[in-house]
Amino acid sequence: MNGTGVSPEECKYLEISERKNLKEYKMYFGSIGEVQRFLLSNPDINSNVFYEQKSKTSSVDFAGAPLDEAINYCIGGYSENYDQFLELSKQLEQVNKKNVRVRKTVTSFVGQRPNVPAYIAGAPKNMYRLERTEEKKLKRIWMKVTYESTTSEEQIRNRGIIALNLINLLEMNNYLVDFRLFEVCNVESEVFRCEIELKKPGQMLFPRLCYYPMCGKAFVRRVLCRIKESMPFECGWGLSYGVVLNEQYTKMIMDIGDDDIYIGSPSEMNICGGNIYEDTDAFLKKIGISDKIVVPSYTEESQLKPDGGDK
Repeated sequence: MNGTGVSPEECKYLEISERKNLKEYKMYFGSIGEVQRFLLSNPDINSNVFYEQKSKTSSVDFAGAPLDEAINYCIGGYSENYDQFLELSKQLEQVNKKNVRVRKTVTSFVGQRPNVPAYIAGAPKNMYRLERTEEKKLKRIWMKVTYESTTSEEQIRNRGIIALNLINLLEMNNYLVDFRLFEVCNVESEVFRCEIELKKPGQMLFPRLCYYPMCGKAFVRRVLCRIKESMPFECGWGLSYGVVLNEQYTKMIMDIGDDDIYIGSPSEMNICGGNIYEDTDAFLKKIGISDKIVVPSYTEESQLKPDGGDK
């Protein structure tokens, strides 16, 4: 360790490139487990830039659990308010079930089981089969893990619930979903981008593994800060740890395509942190996906419940 951070030669997750007048430091992790493995290796800290290691020195009130615990939470163990998270998720799932597309059974020459009356009558189509499914389409979702300092825990929680619900909605409508968390920020002419794949296309969704990086403040204020502290930056990152880019530049740097779904901070996505149904409707209206899939009206559905839904 020489106090300058890691290099692409020794760190398989890091790629450094030049883009016009910018120098880009890209960290790509194929899973949340890879994030943990990288940090457990105790990567070299760039002490030339980071005079204070804020991933360790920040208060618990501000940054959450201490760094060692924050790293261990990456693959399980973080359960703060998780029961409430699951309960609200289930409320949205109940609405989804009413809108699920069920494959119809039709008569055919060949199929999975016989149509006995048709067989006895000598009809040529004497078998039952399920309608053919459409070819699956790929949809990539990018979720910005950072948010404004004024963002409430309820807004962060609701955004996480709604993001996972969006994945379920898309998969119900025959999409393969690629779900990635990211951070992108800059100091002067240097850009840092960190990309974490939480769900690969065709892979089962594990809410427990998504919950911490989506909703745990220690992930943003300790884990991501510790990753930055090992970057071989040359500019003055030590004070601010980077300035978050606006949506336009974020999409450009992250190469987010027009067909991809971008999830910004809760305020960007019109998520207020109150009624989960209202927040979900506002979010889905914001991303404008109703032309691709059937989108339920969650607020209307909740009003049909005897208790009026979640408050």
